[in-house]
Amino acid sequence: MIGLLGALLGLLGSMAPRLIGYFEAKSNHAQELEMIRVQGDFQLQMIQSGHAAKMAEVGMAADVGRELAAFQAAARPTGVKWVDGYNGMVRPTLTLSFFALYAGVKGAQFYMLLDAGVASSLTSLWTDEDWGIWGAIVTFWFGNRTLNRGR
Repeated sequence: MIGLLGALLGLLGSMAPRLIGYFEAKSNHAQELEMIRVQGDFQLQMIQSGHAAKMAEVGMAADVGRELAAFQAAARPTGVKWVDGYNGMVRPTLTLSFFALYAGVKGAQFYMLLDAGVASSLTSLWTDEDWGIWGAIVTFWFGNRTLNRGR
């Protein structure tokens, strides 16, 4: 049961970045629509107020252009190979570090059980909680691929 729960949590965890991205995009679109509405109101006022308003419009268009360029620059790779490579290695490094720590703890438990003379030491090491953790991690990493292929 815990293994199934772990697998479901792993699958939901792999979908979390997509949900966050969806809400982030929704917020950005709402902000852009509001900016367009404000610009439309501003342009109407400029048309009504004449030449001075036209100059302000040109300045505002330059500001919007700078903001859009900044957003586009943030979305591009940096061009520094080690920085871009490191950005792609954060999650795998964290996962591999967790596995190394987990294997170390399980190894220490195994040797402690051997010293205590417990004959069934291997079966007592891998519990339902371990299956839950294993299922969550594997489903997180590979469940997302299955969802992407389905689209």
